[in-house]
Amino acid sequence: MKRIITLITLAAASLPATAQQQVISVDTSPAKAFYATDAWNKAFMGYYGVDSGTEPGVTEDTDEREVLGQIREFLQSGSDSGIRSATQAIATLVQQQQAKGVATSPMMLQIAGTLEMRNAEITNNYTEKAQILRRSEDYLRRAIEAFPNFLRAHKNLANLLFRNDRAAEAKKHFIKAVELGDKDAVTYGLLGAIFMEEGKLISSETSLRNSLMINPTILEFKQLLGNVLLQQERYGEAKEVFAELLLKRPNEVNFWMAQSNCYIALDQIDEATRNLEIVRFMGKANVPSLMLLGDVYINKEMIDEATEVYLEAIALDPSDANLSNFIRASETLGNFAAYSQAMSVITKIDGNYKDRLSDEQEIELLSLKSEINISLGKGKEAAGNLEALLKKDPFNARALLSLARYYSDADIDESLEVEQQDLQRSRYQQQAIIYYERAQNLDDQTSQVRAFIGEAQLRVQRDELELAADLLADAQSIQYQDNVQAYLDQIRAALKNRRRS
Repeated sequence: MKRIITLITLAAASLPATAQQQVISVDTSPAKAFYATDAWNKAFMGYYGVDSGTEPGVTEDTDEREVLGQIREFLQSGSDSGIRSATQAIATLVQQQQAKGVATSPMMLQIAGTLEMRNAEITNNYTEKAQILRRSEDYLRRAIEAFPNFLRAHKNLANLLFRNDRAAEAKKHFIKAVELGDKDAVTYGLLGAIFMEEGKLISSETSLRNSLMINPTILEFKQLLGNVLLQQERYGEAKEVFAELLLKRPNEVNFWMAQSNCYIALDQIDEATRNLEIVRFMGKANVPSLMLLGDVYINKEMIDEATEVYLEAIALDPSDANLSNFIRASETLGNFAAYSQAMSVITKIDGNYKDRLSDEQEIELLSLKSEINISLGKGKEAAGNLEALLKKDPFNARALLSLARYYSDADIDESLEVEQQDLQRSRYQQQAIIYYERAQNLDDQTSQVRAFIGEAQLRVQRDELELAADLLADAQSIQYQDNVQAYLDQIRAALKNRRRS
């Protein structure tokens, strides 16, 4: 039988799912990470140039030609100071042209905007960086206004906008660049990231495959392709994509985990376990990977191994963000009748989150403790848990009914004298009646019915048949049930016979 497990995605929070279904969160971070790679640096250097086929020609202005020569010399050094000097040279030129009333050529504006993009990359001051980026955008928009089919200006503006979380605007300029004949792997790859963010998975896949066909070495775009395939539930293909990525970056935890998701979806649990244990062995396991490994062990019914991993996850990062997953783990163990293991996880949670539990979370843990103690035959401990729960939540129907049943069926101390035993039994039953009556006054009709029936059964034990009949009639008035009616008919018949005698 399939067991409920939890799947995670490449940088997403854990999500409950079955082995045949997973929800993948959109993750465009690999696209942003691309800007820190050598591939981007090499591509960017090409963005200063001129393509006379789709762009304005080289300027005839002698001042601009002179500054172009200076820029080439500055950029040859490859240093940050060279970038700043080139940026300053062209900024000075633009200011001088404005003062003379001379229009700066589109080609020079595009180069100025591109240089400012690079200048922003090497600037650490946030305020200064924002000012530089605004100048860059202004230069590039002016270049496009002067020459609407300026391919390189559209492409550079698109990159600028995308990097600053303005994907919708960037998309228009990337598409325009493609319409103008751009065949750059970067353009296609970032378009793929934008389409993925929009949920247009087929368009995203097409763009990413075009990018990788042009340049298969950009691993960030290959990772995005793997994510897109995961979202389309094409697990077999996604698995192979992440296998290729692992050949290039075997220490990348996200790749191992993503491939594990594929294996789980394909019901290849042993392979998933192997991947997750590799991450653990590497010493790079985090809470999501450990929780996923624990769920895989649950799926394989390896309860002790799952418990060990869950406890390791709690110790690794007992932050508030992970608490709901830890509580879920204890509940999962309880569902598998692994009561002592579930209690060990709860104890660990208590130790790490003692003063940080919300009322709702504390109530949830108390409920779990009571259920586990009842299952372990520890009635007194369970009652203590339930009574503590009611202090937090006086209207908790489950706690009221569980306590009522506990006191209804509580064992009597047989070492006592008969008279004392009767007194103890009476005290327990009165306590049960109190809890049943509290549950009968709740707004939840299902709980009301259960409370009326439960008290009626107790009244029968006490030979209080008339009260039992009234309670069952109340239950039937809320929710009619054939079996309850049959029980009520038996009690009424007994009462009738009693009156005759």
